[in-house]
Amino acid sequence: MPGFEIFDQKEIDAVADVIKRKMVHRYSFVRTRDEIYRCEEFENAVAAKMGAKHCLAVSNGSAALFVALKASGLEPGDEVITTPFTFIASVEALLECGLVPVLAEIDETLNLDPKSVEDYITDRTRAIMPVHMMGASADMDAFSEICTDHGLYLFEDACQAIGVKYHGKCSGTMGKWGTYSLDPYKVLTVGEGGLILTDDESLYRRMEYYHDHGHMHSKQIERGAEGKACLGFNFRMSEIQGAMGLVQLSKLDAALERMKNNRDRILNEVGNIEGLKLRKCPDADGEAAMNIIYLLPDAASARKFQSAAKEIGAPCGNFSDNTWHYARHWEVLREYSAKVRAGSCHDCGENNLLPLYRPNEWPVTHSILERTAVFGIDICMSDESISLAAKAIKAGAKAAGLN
Repeated sequence: MPGFEIFDQKEIDAVADVIKRKMVHRYSFVRTRDEIYRCEEFENAVAAKMGAKHCLAVSNGSAALFVALKASGLEPGDEVITTPFTFIASVEALLECGLVPVLAEIDETLNLDPKSVEDYITDRTRAIMPVHMMGASADMDAFSEICTDHGLYLFEDACQAIGVKYHGKCSGTMGKWGTYSLDPYKVLTVGEGGLILTDDESLYRRMEYYHDHGHMHSKQIERGAEGKACLGFNFRMSEIQGAMGLVQLSKLDAALERMKNNRDRILNEVGNIEGLKLRKCPDADGEAAMNIIYLLPDAASARKFQSAAKEIGAPCGNFSDNTWHYARHWEVLREYSAKVRAGSCHDCGENNLLPLYRPNEWPVTHSILERTAVFGIDICMSDESISLAAKAIKAGAKAAGLN
């Protein structure tokens, strides 16, 4: 999956151009840079491709979540409902903003379950933040309806879903804002980077100012001579990353197509095995094919499947084991919650209403994740690796008693 698989001379030339011109800062040196702004070009290209009015490039995906949340006008103690199956940055960003993450259940899409969410809405709920996990969209129609009915914001954590679509709409464009990550594991990567999409002009300006110490950016005057809009911090992207992003964006469609082709070749070679079912997708055509994810009948059969695949030489994962993406393993979150309740957390701010997370929560989520068997799909896969993956899947299914 990683976009670095298809790095070539184009990325090298783009980076070299920035260095030769000695213009690595995205805003400074307005009189000597010949009006060349690679980050801005990248932002404009992403916005146009995804169908958003505005795009802000930042230093990483976690910063994208943080900046978007900080600019959204929520108050410390406000609740945001999200998922217990996500990269931990989704929850960390909420906590860093003094917000209360409320973790509902997932369904067999592996995304936040809209039916579960309604049970968690309180008078302190301000937003719902589904996370499009592993290259497939959440049920955005359902979440949009819930948010409209309850007067809530809809945020999109699309950090794992660049290029994903939902009934023709690009991930990250269906809520108040949406975020992408461009880290080394993503299909579009600049090493470290993030993007925020929004159609809200006022929100965009708040994010733009906040992510750069409150600078009110101008191409007419040198940096430092302009006004200061607000307090902020430094989450800027560099021109080197912007230049790389432009090249990677031009390769995105081809990369997604190659992954889909690789996935389909594996699935065609496996054929139809009764009882072996793929994760559900609200829009299967819009999936990015970053993984092949099976849901086995039960946890025991998933472990048998996993062992057999490993023996073949194409090991698969089980999401219930994932310590960075599954909240059941986040002991640090429970410790943080306990410190807040005890009043002993020096950096917890005004957020004294955190729920006490326990490892036995989210029984529905756990019952789904412990049945998973997950194979990653690369952009570049040889005939041998495709055949080996198919062989491992067949062996896993047999070991699980499915053929």
